[in-house]
Amino acid sequence: MRILICLILTLTINQSFSQKTLDYLEIRTELENSSRSLNTIILLPNSDFYIGTTMEAIVENPELNPCIDIQSDNQKNAGIIGILAKYGLLDKLFIEINNEYVDLGSEEVFKPKETELYLELFFKTRDFGFVSCFVPVLKKSRAKKLINDLSNIFDSEYCFNKLERKI
Repeated sequence: MRILICLILTLTINQSFSQKTLDYLEIRTELENSSRSLNTIILLPNSDFYIGTTMEAIVENPELNPCIDIQSDNQKNAGIIGILAKYGLLDKLFIEINNEYVDLGSEEVFKPKETELYLELFFKTRDFGFVSCFVPVLKKSRAKKLINDLSNIFDSEYCFNKLERKI
């Protein structure tokens, strides 16, 4: 009986130390290769308005709010990832822990109220299932350039013009 208890205790301790943890480089690599599963939300910190892109969700009533579920595809998602990389916005990926947005590579925290806008990137990974990362945009000029580049990918000029006016 004693040997059984020791064996179970050893296996439990071994499993607890061998669990995978979120690693910045691994998550960034998964994100850069996630064009088939990426869903994006562009949020303004002081507004109810947001833009959402989705791959597989059914858009029930696009006339009600055409900006919530903009249809995307692999090519458009690859364009989003390319634009974020172009502006260096993938250099810091944040995850939400206890209502705080913490950087995966350091202990840096951002508060949505301190940003011009921020993006939520929701995608499927190989090891962690679905992951939700946040990317803050702190400068107004960078936010406007980002919106302009993203509007060139999607056929939703109304939504992106409205977003740009609200910044």
